[in-house]
Amino acid sequence: MNTPNHRIYLDHSATTPVDPRVVEAMAPYWNEIFANNESAHTFGQAAASALEEARQTVADVLNCRPSEIVFTASGTEADNLALRGAAWAARQSGRGNHIVTTTIEHHAVGHTTDQLR
Repeated sequence: MNTPNHRIYLDHSATTPVDPRVVEAMAPYWNEIFANNESAHTFGQAAASALEEARQTVADVLNCRPSEIVFTASGTEADNLALRGAAWAARQSGRGNHIVTTTIEHHAVGHTTDQLR
């Protein structure tokens, strides 16, 4: 029987429950370190510092340079950036001008590949 306490959520592609450890780690960024990291004031400088620390942490985990880490605001932006970067790199290296996708990709993939034609 499917009661509210036994429901199964299968749409994790866009949203998913947040692990309590993540909620705890993110707590300062809801109320304390919340400013635009590009702002010149003290609040912005604190946000910029936190962002660079996060970038370094991710780079350490991935064994790469912090300058290679790019944070995006959405899946659409990430798809667009990844596809355009892959297309540019392929063209620069002479490997061709082809990206293979499917009809079931997110619309951002289709829109970007259409623009790259």
